[in-house]
Amino acid sequence: MFATALNVYAQDQSELPDFTEEDIFIDIPQVISATHLSQKLTEAPAAITIIDQDMIEASGAINIPDLFRLVPGMQVFHVNTNKMGVTYHGMTDDFPSRMEVMINGRSIYIPLLSTVVWETVGITVDDIDHIEVVRGSNVPTHGSNAFLGAINIITKSPVAESGTAVRTTTGALGTKNITARHSDTLANINYTLSAGSEENDGSDYYKDGAHNKFITLSGSLTPNLSDTIHFDIGVTKGYAYRGDSDKTDLIDAEFSPREHLSSFQDIRWSHVFDDQSELQLRYNHNYLKLDTENRTAEELVANGDAGGLSVAQVELVLAANYGSIAPKDTERGTVQTHELGALYTASPSEHLDAVIGSNLIHERVKSNVLLQYPDKDWIHGNRWQLFGNVQYQATDKITLNAGAMFEESTYVGGATSYRTALNYALTETSTIRTAFSHAHRMPSLLETNRRALIDYSILIPNTVDLLNLPSHLDSEEINSFELGFFRLWPEHNSHFDLRLFYEDINSATIRSTKIDPAPEDTVDGDYDVGQNNSEWTNQGAEFQFKYTSPSAHKSTVLFNYSYNQTRGIWNRGSYPEADPRIVPLNPVSPLHTASLLLSTKPTESSLLSLSQYYMDHAEWIEGFSDKNSGRTNYTRTDMKVSNTFQLDMNTELEVSVIVQNLFDKEYAEFYSNNIFERRAYLQMGLTF
Repeated sequence: MFATALNVYAQDQSELPDFTEEDIFIDIPQVISATHLSQKLTEAPAAITIIDQDMIEASGAINIPDLFRLVPGMQVFHVNTNKMGVTYHGMTDDFPSRMEVMINGRSIYIPLLSTVVWETVGITVDDIDHIEVVRGSNVPTHGSNAFLGAINIITKSPVAESGTAVRTTTGALGTKNITARHSDTLANINYTLSAGSEENDGSDYYKDGAHNKFITLSGSLTPNLSDTIHFDIGVTKGYAYRGDSDKTDLIDAEFSPREHLSSFQDIRWSHVFDDQSELQLRYNHNYLKLDTENRTAEELVANGDAGGLSVAQVELVLAANYGSIAPKDTERGTVQTHELGALYTASPSEHLDAVIGSNLIHERVKSNVLLQYPDKDWIHGNRWQLFGNVQYQATDKITLNAGAMFEESTYVGGATSYRTALNYALTETSTIRTAFSHAHRMPSLLETNRRALIDYSILIPNTVDLLNLPSHLDSEEINSFELGFFRLWPEHNSHFDLRLFYEDINSATIRSTKIDPAPEDTVDGDYDVGQNNSEWTNQGAEFQFKYTSPSAHKSTVLFNYSYNQTRGIWNRGSYPEADPRIVPLNPVSPLHTASLLLSTKPTESSLLSLSQYYMDHAEWIEGFSDKNSGRTNYTRTDMKVSNTFQLDMNTELEVSVIVQNLFDKEYAEFYSNNIFERRAYLQMGLTF
């Protein structure tokens, strides 16, 4: 079972369809991410949005998270200029934790922070071929992290392209980006080498800039007709400013550069036995180191953060806790993950397709800020997954899907998640889908082991200031039911996708404050601890409508809308002023979100597009939520104008102007001082 490597993206990339607009509307596209089986979109057991090349080009997105504004039910936000969050159905803080994100099937979820650190992923918008977004719990296929949904980013295949492309982006916030891609064939290896540098100065208020450099090598080797080997390796290095954006005073906010160094290695081997069966093995390794600036004893005393201690006393305390320093931000530490997996797919009959697989994931993390253990540097954890999915074509009109995963975690134990679905074809181009899922989310290493304190025993015996303490956590649980309708109009190049959903989440983990039973041994007697202290329901509807004109001057209309009513409670624990403090979760998710994309090609070489985004008021678990200060909702309009010039037979120059928030309707995003203003960019791309 543990041989090597689950190929989550269950097919050779070179064999996958390139989802052009025509392909999507002439033939119903094949998707992989819902079950590991290659299925028609109308036969999948979940709602899936495909972000294709035309959508990516028309969006004018500068970074990858912005693309998910085009997905019904998803919210994208800037925590600060260079820290972004992506969540499905809201209910998050500044570290969204309940969605699996993958690149070619390799998870980029970081257990040290229980989220995705987008600036460290090692790819840009230019590297993406298409994206599959599973809207709804997908734990039976991708495990705990896919509690509310899953994103699989598929990069461009070296087999499908050749030559060199260089792109520069300059403009707002002092942005200076340059990326380059070169694809070629060496012997029988198809490869793509990508590199780039992305830099900006951040906002005028916080000066929260960033600089990121990366290089990646991807390729495929096909020694014979039965075997294919894929590999992806890369390194990313740079910094991004971090601080407390909810502080209005710049000194209190303490923005400073948080450095990062990340690398990944991913190898996948596929062996085709015959037309009915295939074995895929995978190994991948992710490494990420985050480091922050430190505050000296003099700085702590000068800023009034020393609790009345002298510089000499603070130096003694620091030496006993952090090695003579105090970090300015908590995003500090090192994480490594190793994954081994195997996946076997078979088609025993014309009407039956099945897949079975297993993963072994080893994680280890260390942090002298988040995980303070005097007797060990590294915290280790293992997860084992055994899963399977079956698709059965019962009749010409009825397709049945069933899937399950048993997942065992070092700290929580084991749990079984499952999903069943029935798809009924009303006609050749319209389908009704019903699905039910019962799933579990295992807490991350950070959630189960977080421990932070300041030990003052060197000054006052047996005295500590408790900040965070670990506790036993059970798995989170979700029961979800959905009713879907998909309608395709090939003659009009359009489709309509509707999802009605009900999601019941129990035993959810949000940090709480507790009062220490022996406060005489602590500074203030209270500390934060992870607890299964929350429950809520999401119910509502979301739809996507897409139309593309059949004319030579291709025009596209894409409209997404989501209505999500959240009801629930969060027990924040014991507070001096309120014990217990029960907080309603009703406003923690936006009730309405919508996006509209209009694009047209006036000539074969030009493009004009407009994007409109709307998000209703949301009082995030962390962040700015004061309705009286103008942060009730926002509407943002983006524009892109581009033209391609044919310089010679093999050389093209593309020039684009991108304006975000075209009408300069300033709004506060996530935090009150994190103002999003009009931003304009000039892009130039040379292909040869």
